[in-house]
Amino acid sequence: MSDANDGTKKKNQNILIGFILILAVAGITVGAVLGTRGRNKDPDPVDEVTPDEDTAAATSTSWPTPYDPQPTLSSSDGKLEISLHLGVTGDNFNSTPNFVSERGGFEGNVLGYSGCFSSGERCEDVNIIMGGPTLRVKPGDDLIVHLYNDMPEEKCKTTENIGFWNDFHQPMNTNLHVHGLLVTNAENNILQTIYPGTSQTYNIKIREVQQGGTHWYHPHAEGAVGLQAGGGAIGLLIVEDLEGDIPTEIASLPEIGMRIQHTEWKYQNEKYAVDYVKKCKVVCSSSEEAKAVCGCNDPETECIEPVFGVPAYKGNYSESLTVNGAENPAFDLVAGQWYHLRTVYVPTYKVPIEPTIEGCDFKLLSKDGRYIPVAPRDIQAGYMFSGSRADFLVRCNALGSYSFESIDIVPRPHNWAVAKSGTDEIHNGAYGQKLNAWTGIMATFNVIEPPAGSMGPELDVIRPFRVARPCYAPEMRNLTVGDGFFFLQGSLVPPYIEGEGETHPVFREYTSDWSFNGNDFYAINDFEAEVNETAFPGRLRPPKGSPVCDDKITNEFGECYGPPPPGQDFYFNIGDIVEIDYYAPQIHPLHPHVFGFQITQLPKFSVMTDYFQVGDYHDTLIVPIEGDGDETEAEAPEYGRVVFRQHIYKLSTDIVVHCHFYRHSDRGMVALGTTNGTEGLSNSQVEGTCYHGLSGREFEYE
Repeated sequence: MSDANDGTKKKNQNILIGFILILAVAGITVGAVLGTRGRNKDPDPVDEVTPDEDTAAATSTSWPTPYDPQPTLSSSDGKLEISLHLGVTGDNFNSTPNFVSERGGFEGNVLGYSGCFSSGERCEDVNIIMGGPTLRVKPGDDLIVHLYNDMPEEKCKTTENIGFWNDFHQPMNTNLHVHGLLVTNAENNILQTIYPGTSQTYNIKIREVQQGGTHWYHPHAEGAVGLQAGGGAIGLLIVEDLEGDIPTEIASLPEIGMRIQHTEWKYQNEKYAVDYVKKCKVVCSSSEEAKAVCGCNDPETECIEPVFGVPAYKGNYSESLTVNGAENPAFDLVAGQWYHLRTVYVPTYKVPIEPTIEGCDFKLLSKDGRYIPVAPRDIQAGYMFSGSRADFLVRCNALGSYSFESIDIVPRPHNWAVAKSGTDEIHNGAYGQKLNAWTGIMATFNVIEPPAGSMGPELDVIRPFRVARPCYAPEMRNLTVGDGFFFLQGSLVPPYIEGEGETHPVFREYTSDWSFNGNDFYAINDFEAEVNETAFPGRLRPPKGSPVCDDKITNEFGECYGPPPPGQDFYFNIGDIVEIDYYAPQIHPLHPHVFGFQITQLPKFSVMTDYFQVGDYHDTLIVPIEGDGDETEAEAPEYGRVVFRQHIYKLSTDIVVHCHFYRHSDRGMVALGTTNGTEGLSNSQVEGTCYHGLSGREFEYE
């Protein structure tokens, strides 16, 4: 730190193009140059984009505009075409409860997007700020995104397959993933990256069958997701409900969009940057061929500047929780008025939040862009982790200020997994991944009188309702299953209890020594560690057993799992109802791309039972299982598996499945599958129970 403090201001200004470096340097005010958005600053003006008339709220009241310095870009005439610029900026964070620092505030660097309507050209006024524009589309629309990578180039290129796969690499490369939409991998191919100074156009079709919901977009370049998405580059992607999809009284509610992010500069400094520098030096110095591929003359010195041209070092521990790029922003709410909160939560690593608001009505409407079976549902609090979305309904009746906060009621569990600790004994200790939830005020709701001349709130009681189900997300609990598989992350294998069969899962063996620094830990379904050109560590081994169940591999308990095809880790047949055993769902969040899933069986837990229920849909999941409090021994618990089902609906596509802790997926906890069969097939059992297009979508009151 002393070298940085003694440098000139000119040198320090280069830090603006850095991401990982915390600026605690007196006399340098990045925020003053780029516009601070701290707690005590006035909100930046919101870019106003006029929506189509048919998307305007069906109300005569002019509601207060929610705080968000990013614009909202809405589709028109069946199309939304935009340019997005990904870049880096400095920002100011000064909310004392949110960090540990010697000073009363600090300046750090974040990633963000700048966006505009376009026909492919660069935006005229590129203003990179944390987050990204909110995109609003309708079922049947075309979404065209021209993505420009405005990041600086690496001095030592860590993009080629010379030893960087399954570790942090390519921090300057990027791409686009539309998380939650029913789209093929080819439409947002995460296996392709955009180099600095170049651009790529994404043509994404919003299927007519797409249900209205809250989704999001972010970079997904393997090896750099934690750095980029975990550092601020995220945006809401909202599919609007069609008329009749949900009750008018819900559709017409004023909305508040929230990009909630917990940023950890300590993690970026000490975990990503330091590991990246070490790897870069080793690989790029390993041979003359490697040095030529890396394209740098002296890896020992040029790898010191790994991320956005800024040297990696261990800075002060600093963290911040922001909503729409600001710490504890204020939102004006009208007393007695219901509001629709659309939220996405993205931490740098794995700190969860448990959002709630005391003194106000608080209900759950949907999760991960899918309406719950009967909506809305009364809840005490939500449980959100990396990539979670939740739509809440909020009403505060009395004037005053209310805290939209995160609490911590989920216990830190034990008996999740057992660490070997260098011995052959399994039951010599327990290990759990769940961190305590971030606690504190995320945003403040100032409840005010209705605007002058308005009629004021008219909705008192919200009637429960059921939406019609899209056929890609039908009601599947009573359907016949056509195929089965399992997912288990972290170098563990499916369980077996001697003499008892599979009564309940326990962790019976490891395939290799437990390691947090090697690729053995960063695995799914007992990977055989090997590097391949897709950057994934190997292929899945189905459970051992006899080839029965119609020539499919079975495990010791007669459960059928299909063998992986050549070059893939798994495959599912188009049109099948697939049942997945998701083991150890309390350790790592699982996210399968393309197809969401319906929960059909949950393990035991005593908290958040109002938030997690059988029948709910998710596309990313970790559940709050607690143990018995004994940290010294792991006995066979009566929990440890979620069972869910997917309808492999119509699409011929690759399927990426990965841990949604970005540190883990960046280092190889990823599997690659595909769909087989005739494109366009749907399971015959769902016919008459769901809709395939723009008709048959009408809701029903409960």
